[in-house]
Amino acid sequence: MPIPVILNPAARSTRAAALEHAIRNLSPAPEVHLTKGPSDAAAVAEELAAAGHEVVVSAGGDGTMNEVLQGICKVNARRQPGEKHTCLGVLPLGTMNVFSVELKLPGRDMVECWRQINAGSRREIDLWMANDHYFAQLAGVGLDAQIVQETSWERKKKYGPLSYVMSAVNVLMRPPPTLTVQIEGKAPMLGTVVLIGSGRYYGGPFPLFRDASHNDGLLDLIIFRGLGGMEFLQLFRGMLLDGYTECDDLDYIQAREFTVSSDAGDPPVELDGELASSLSGPVVFRPAPFRLSVAV
Repeated sequence: MPIPVILNPAARSTRAAALEHAIRNLSPAPEVHLTKGPSDAAAVAEELAAAGHEVVVSAGGDGTMNEVLQGICKVNARRQPGEKHTCLGVLPLGTMNVFSVELKLPGRDMVECWRQINAGSRREIDLWMANDHYFAQLAGVGLDAQIVQETSWERKKKYGPLSYVMSAVNVLMRPPPTLTVQIEGKAPMLGTVVLIGSGRYYGGPFPLFRDASHNDGLLDLIIFRGLGGMEFLQLFRGMLLDGYTECDDLDYIQAREFTVSSDAGDPPVELDGELASSLSGPVVFRPAPFRLSVAV
């Protein structure tokens, strides 16, 4: 049975036809599925997993990966204990490919990535939920989710990763809501931005979460108490150098389960770089009831 690959033809549209052609010419030949609109990748992935495919591959960036993740996890959640789960494969072809960096996949070398997927090497990693949504690499509440929300596809196509910086400038002009992080046994923690990592990398090849691991059963949280210059100097230093360093304006903690709420209603939330627009009310972050199998 050919391995199915889900491709978003709208992503990086100037190269869409070339990418599709390159994928169809991989050996052994994949079964290519083109998405038609938002959330279509999740629906296609769910159908493929339910049909018994052992591996379903996302071809695109982290947003496409997270959509495919939702689909296969819906099916895996219905499987009986001991029943084999559908595995997630990744061809990193999008604007951002943080998850593939974490997995140490061979960059944009599509042929080598496809060879590894077909070689059959698999790894199990921690899988997480934000209310009823799944995520594998990172999440954010507040600023970075707002940036994702306000970065249009047209801007990403034109400016690439710089588009997120442009959106950040606009978001920073507005006063942020206050977020409350609640962890059992601890006093509530207040902040304006909460960044969450299952792996070490955030925003690209930047090891922001220095203590994070996909196999420790914990999420790493960086909580910004404000949105001043010191916080962002700390953030950029962490992204460019060796991870976060403590200061009086930031908190770095690890937790297995916690809740984030906002004084301004439903907080914006991003999961693996994809805006989770249907989340409402306080957001509970917790382990999924099963782990995720990934092709490496």
